[in-house]
Amino acid sequence: MPGPDGWLLHGWLQRTAETSPDAPAIVEGGRVTSFGELFRQAVSLASALAESGVSKGDRIALVLPKTTDAVVSLFATLFAGAVYVPIHPRWPRERIAATLEDSAARIAIEASDGAPRIRDSGGAAVLSWTEALARPGARPLAASTPADPAFILFTSGSTGRPKGVVVSHRAAGAFVSWSARQFAVRPADRIACPAPLGFDLSTFDIFNMALRGAACVLVPESCVWIPRFLTRFLLEERITCWYSVPSVLILMLQDGGFASHSFPDLRLVLFAGEVFPGPSLARLQAALPRATCANLYGPTETNVVTWYETSKGFDPSRPPPIGKPCPYAEVRMDASTGELLAGGDSLMCGYWGRPEETSRAFAVLEGKRYYRTGDRVAAGAAGNYIFQGRLDRQIKRRGYRIELGEIEAAFARHDAILEVAAVAHEDRECGTVITAFVRSRPGREMSLIEAKAHCAGLLPVYMLPDRVVALSAMPKGSRGKIDYRALALRAAGEDDHGNRD
Repeated sequence: MPGPDGWLLHGWLQRTAETSPDAPAIVEGGRVTSFGELFRQAVSLASALAESGVSKGDRIALVLPKTTDAVVSLFATLFAGAVYVPIHPRWPRERIAATLEDSAARIAIEASDGAPRIRDSGGAAVLSWTEALARPGARPLAASTPADPAFILFTSGSTGRPKGVVVSHRAAGAFVSWSARQFAVRPADRIACPAPLGFDLSTFDIFNMALRGAACVLVPESCVWIPRFLTRFLLEERITCWYSVPSVLILMLQDGGFASHSFPDLRLVLFAGEVFPGPSLARLQAALPRATCANLYGPTETNVVTWYETSKGFDPSRPPPIGKPCPYAEVRMDASTGELLAGGDSLMCGYWGRPEETSRAFAVLEGKRYYRTGDRVAAGAAGNYIFQGRLDRQIKRRGYRIELGEIEAAFARHDAILEVAAVAHEDRECGTVITAFVRSRPGREMSLIEAKAHCAGLLPVYMLPDRVVALSAMPKGSRGKIDYRALALRAAGEDDHGNRD
């Protein structure tokens, strides 16, 4: 039998469907889909896609909520030798259209129920999920290799346009196969899936299901940020493995009654995507004395490259280390800047259609390619890396990577705005707070309600600023550039109406 890296992502599903066809694969509320059924539907849809002209390497946009149908479409795309592009249907229509255009999607699949979200398909054929599945198909499916792209995840871009991170079967498989071994994922596990399919954390949930034959239990998207529902979900669904951003866990600790339950089934809690405050993490582990807890680190471009098992001990007065390199990763620190450079098997192929940005994103040292993470680190005890902050203006909120420049670009598209500056600061209760300072053109003053409505039509919800503050003049430095430091200090002292505390 080939090693894990010899299996394609959809090959794992095929193998498990052959050995355990009746075992539960996807649990979505009262709907349970077995591995055999998931495999049959995925192959049927893949054949229909091939009959529609889809060939190896084509992009299939999945404009779908996180449902069983979306997971079927995901695997169908891979069986067809194509590349899936997750697009959340609640994104602004313009963002959906831009992503379809940038990815040059051959086909866009949207939900069968609800209002259509795709107005401008960028040349892609638009199919509802039901239509796509009903199409007959008998063409042979394309053969893929581990080096071929499997999916493209679009992340925030500093220029105001999202950029697509191209991930190969081998890159995704390196992380999944390691995590399956390291955390002993087994068929009896029930893995929660709280993350959207366009968020790289979901690769653990979906593909460990396929590789290990575990059940993947989908968390309803409308309930991901409702703490009492999540606590009840963990108990009632008998979840054994959980992987999310710390914000979700902190919400359950604060408002979900988490500490009053014992969670006898929950054996593994993984978290990534943002800093987990030490005191909150200590509370989590006190509530789960028998569970393994671990901090996983890595940007979308590399997936996870370092990890630290916090349940073996950490200093609760500070955030936990991001840990040591995973065995498939090569990690080093730039001695002059402290930037973490990451290479190895989980490295992305590049940014879709952006060769220059791809080139700038990498450093070549001693003949090896490393991704410039932009994260500053320090060497801690026992060889563990400590996260120190960013070298640029990128931030993380609820695990989502946000370029403040993209928020500024959205504001700047309004003809009433002369200048805009977006800053972020940390609030102990609210987490990361984004403030947009705007200066309107003379005689064209813009109301704060109008400004927020304008951005809501261009940016996904997680990127919208918490506050919009009108200024008559922007603070500037000696060279005439906006003084972001002064604005950040001011934002930390503003209330929701732009008044000083």
